[in-house]
Amino acid sequence: MRVSELIDILRDKPSDADVEIAFVTPVDDDANEIVVNHFELAAIYSPFDDSVLLIAGEDADVDELIDALESGDNLSDEAE
Repeated sequence: MRVSELIDILRDKPSDADVEIAFVTPVDDDANEIVVNHFELAAIYSPFDDSVLLIAGEDADVDELIDALESGDNLSDEAE
């Protein structure tokens, strides 16, 4: 999604509206079930002009991620 698209979507919302992120994941590969986790937007990280990372999750996890990003740690997309 482009920043301009996000701005267009949010422009019509009240300025005091909450912003949440919903993660949709399958229960397992063979099932027709999904799990939806909702998190409030906790932080925005933008190390470069051409990218923005919207961050949501548990407070301690968000803090740990921000610390890692700011220290320049290499991050993996895979859970350890």
